[in-house]
Amino acid sequence: MIPAWNTCPPSWSLEYHGYLMSSHELHKGRSNFVCVDEDPEVNLSGDGNEDGGLWYPVEAKCGSLPCPNYVNGREITCAVCTK
Repeated sequence: MIPAWNTCPPSWSLEYHGYLMSSHELHKGRSNFVCVDEDPEVNLSGDGNEDGGLWYPVEAKCGSLPCPNYVNGREITCAVCTK
């Protein structure tokens, strides 16, 4: 997974690209960063709320990341690549 890109390096194959997501910054506990496909498939088995983990888009914050390379408040893209 390559954060902040939506393409792969030469000689690598793009599996999918989308947006970097993680738990909300105010939620306690550990979290991971995951690349979620920009066109996810729908699960038609139901729509009940089981109070599971929630993912939120990761946004750039100037100071933590170099700006103007990133835009403050903009969602960060990602690519999943294979060799």
